[in-house]
Amino acid sequence: MTMRAPTSSLLWLPLLLACSGGGGGGAPVLDYGSEPLRVRVGEPVALAGLNGVGSGFVAVPPLPNGLSLDASSGAVTGSATSTSAASTHQVSGLVGDVTVSATLQIAVGAALPAEVAWLEPGFAIERFATLTEAPGKFALCPDGSVLVSERSSGVVRRIDAGGTLQATPFATVQVTTGSHRGLLGLAVSPTFASDHFVFALATVPAGSGQPERSVLYRWTEVAGIGQNQLVLRSDLPVATINNGGALCFDQDGMLVVSIGDTESPSAAQSDGSFAGKLLRLDPSDGSAAAGNPQPGSPVLCKGLRNVFALAREPNSGGLFAADNGPADNDELLLVQPGRNFQWGAAPGADFGAATGLLLRLWPDVVVPTGLAFVPNGASEWPAVHRESLFLSLYDEEVVERFRMSGALRTEIDDEQRFLAMAPNGVQNKPVDLQWGPDGGLWLLTFAALYRIERIR
Repeated sequence: MTMRAPTSSLLWLPLLLACSGGGGGGAPVLDYGSEPLRVRVGEPVALAGLNGVGSGFVAVPPLPNGLSLDASSGAVTGSATSTSAASTHQVSGLVGDVTVSATLQIAVGAALPAEVAWLEPGFAIERFATLTEAPGKFALCPDGSVLVSERSSGVVRRIDAGGTLQATPFATVQVTTGSHRGLLGLAVSPTFASDHFVFALATVPAGSGQPERSVLYRWTEVAGIGQNQLVLRSDLPVATINNGGALCFDQDGMLVVSIGDTESPSAAQSDGSFAGKLLRLDPSDGSAAAGNPQPGSPVLCKGLRNVFALAREPNSGGLFAADNGPADNDELLLVQPGRNFQWGAAPGADFGAATGLLLRLWPDVVVPTGLAFVPNGASEWPAVHRESLFLSLYDEEVVERFRMSGALRTEIDDEQRFLAMAPNGVQNKPVDLQWGPDGGLWLLTFAALYRIERIR
């Protein structure tokens, strides 16, 4: 595995230059390559030419505003001043009395927002919506709208397809607040187009003879509002910290729910507690899903501390989790039924073949909060980004990209920085990350929702 720090925002894309003909004869070949030059407004461009050996080089049609073509070499310099979709330019000039020409494709994306310090070249990011309350998680709907959970208010808020935050709540629940409590996970049904189901996990106060607890809710979306509120589970443990809260659907359409250890490492090992577990539930009624390791039990696996993020790889169907350590040792895991990920186990305990599979260990605190896979079918994205796992790290204010391989996508071939937010207290810290059906990677911070796409 290799790791790379962020590079400078200066875009340097060298021109492919070759000389043809034997014995030094023949004219130079001007070749800008087959891939479009993807730049952002305001970024310097330096595209090499023929070293001044020619004359009369022109581009038809003219290059985007702000970019210049050197008449003696065909070199491209400058900074684009406005966005433009991919355009094709024929560049031609003379070398001696021989005409040389090449095709140059250029796409210009928007400049980076001020709150984004760095983004891998060739990608653009836009602020889709500004938030008024600190969020927990978000869910993408098939119609282009987005649902966001407001952690402390207990409100699920809808953002329409145009990026407008709706004043009328989608749904509201009473929550306990402070530290890791509140309205936590959020997910829409994989069959939302037909059933319109929306799910959420919240920590709720004591009442009606029950203690403070975590509750799994389900609503049916009707005209942009959550109706027919149903409590699927009200027997889930809670504490001030370590309540988990991530929701994800597996390849069988079952709902996977993360429950933190609720400040009790030993509970993560106890078969008498749901704490420190992943639960696999039937979304129709919240019961234990068929095919779980123990019939009638909702527990999928155990020995977890505080899973903030879950994601399914669409091709292999593999389920991945990001677990947060106590002060270090954050982990990336492959979720497998019946496995024990060892948190809360006695020193030296050996679970043999039942030991959970650890893919990546961070010895320092990074706080992984969001996971997303770019699928193989994302044709607009570069080949090296497809089948890659993207991971948001709260403490470092970055998004990392892991290129995965193997039948179960368990081999990390490469780890690279993809995005870095500008330091701004908690406002720019990433809290969730998802791949969208629209071909974009969506990022949630405490202040805004962003969409990242390939410049096209």
